[in-house]
Amino acid sequence: MTSLPGAKKRYDWPRAAIGAAALVALLVVGVLWQRAHPYSIETSTDIDASPAEVWAVLTDLDAYPRWNPTLTTASGDLTVGSELSLTDQGTDATAEVLVVTSESELRWETHTGIVGILDGERSFRLEALPGGETRLTQSGLYRGVAVLFSTGALHDETAPSFHELNAALRDRAETSAKD
Repeated sequence: MTSLPGAKKRYDWPRAAIGAAALVALLVVGVLWQRAHPYSIETSTDIDASPAEVWAVLTDLDAYPRWNPTLTTASGDLTVGSELSLTDQGTDATAEVLVVTSESELRWETHTGIVGILDGERSFRLEALPGGETRLTQSGLYRGVAVLFSTGALHDETAPSFHELNAALRDRAETSAKD
C-alpha cells in the first residue's frame, strides 16, 4: 500500500494486537515454566546447641539487628498467615508466614511487585542430632519471570548470604547455649 504525500499514516491495529497478544503469551509461558522449575538454594550448618536453643534465636525477630548480617530487621507475628516486615540484604520486603512448627521449621514467602514476577520462599529447618546438636538447613525457592534474568545474582549474592546467616545464627545460638 502506498500513501499519498502529506496523507496521515494509519496505525496497524491488527498487527499491534497480535504483537501484544504474543508478548502476553510469552510472559504467561515464562511464569508457568518458572513455577515448575524454580531456582533453589540450600545451605546447612551443624550447631552445638539444642533445637530449642536454636529456635529461640531464630524466632526472636527483635534481636535480628544485633546478630543477623542479612536479615537486618524483622517484625511481625510468627503465626501462619500473618505478615512479616523484613529488610533482607538492604531491601525492604513483606512476607507471608507459611509454616511455623516449633523447634522444627519456619517458612515464609515474599513477592517482588506482582505475584509471578519474582517470588521467593525461604525456609529454616532444624534437625536434632546426636549429642544435643542441631542441623540448620536454610533453603530458598525462587520463581517468576525475573528469575530467568537474575540467576547470576541469586548465585553470587543470595547463596553467600545464606552461609553468612547460618554462621551468625550458629554463633549466636552456641553463645546463648553456654550462658
